[in-house]
Amino acid sequence: MVVLTDEEDLAVQAKLNFILGAKIYDTYFQGFRCAELSGGVVIAYARSEYMAGVISADYSMPIATAVAGVVGQPAVMVLVLSCPIQPR
Repeated sequence: MVVLTDEEDLAVQAKLNFILGAKIYDTYFQGFRCAELSGGVVIAYARSEYMAGVISADYSMPIATAVAGVVGQPAVMVLVLSCPIQPR
């Protein structure tokens, strides 16, 4: 299990912003945070249950690609949960 540091999380967010474009990223990924990579499963948190569903359904592949690129381990599945945002 790899727990992503704040710097790795920010690198993932930067990659997602580049891959998806600013408009999509700003619409769906405000408050998004990647927490860990465990057994090929990325565990991430979104600002609401609705956003978690949208992100999980539409953007799992770009998230897995970004996390794998930053962490250097394969990511094959993304689990997005809703969670209140906590300060870094």
